[in-house]
Amino acid sequence: MKKVTLLSTIILLIVASCDKPRIQEKQEQKKETPNALQEESSYEMVSKKRSDDLMESLYKELADKTPELKELETKIEDLSAGKSDSTELFDRYNGKNQSYYSSAESQINQINDTILRKKMKSLIASSLKRYNSKIVRHSELLKSIDKKTMSLNDLHNILIITTTLPFIEKYQNDNLPATKSLTGYSKQIDKVLYLENFLLEKENRKGKTE
Repeated sequence: MKKVTLLSTIILLIVASCDKPRIQEKQEQKKETPNALQEESSYEMVSKKRSDDLMESLYKELADKTPELKELETKIEDLSAGKSDSTELFDRYNGKNQSYYSSAESQINQINDTILRKKMKSLIASSLKRYNSKIVRHSELLKSIDKKTMSLNDLHNILIITTTLPFIEKYQNDNLPATKSLTGYSKQIDKVLYLENFLLEKENRKGKTE
């Protein structure tokens, strides 16, 4: 009896020692895996309540933990917030001028005399041309800013993809489920199909004999 108890104890210790590295490996793996990719993650619970973007959530989590990415995101936010401050003066200035010329165009269209209307149109067109020449540098800078902003957005999208891709691929490799449950369910379907075909054939034979 004592020998059996001793043997059982040894077996349990061996099993426990074998399972311990596996448990540690799973714990370490969980630490390395971002929260957005962990099972029963807060992301999954939130996703049930609202539409969300896994890539964006994964990148945000990585950016919060990576100083370089966090600094980049801060700078991008500062640029976004500072754009309106940088363009506000000119936007207001240009808006008033454009509003004036738009009103002048409406006033001119109300002039009944064809010759006078034509002269006023020429007068306003010349003034608008002079105004556009005054703001040509401003217009070029705004076009350049828009172009740079589009390039920045493109590069940022590429950065998000290239930064998160290794993590999703690691998740794929580490968490690929076994096919056991799928195979079992497929076999269950086969059994039901077999039974259904058997019953149909039985009914067909019954119909022929009647």
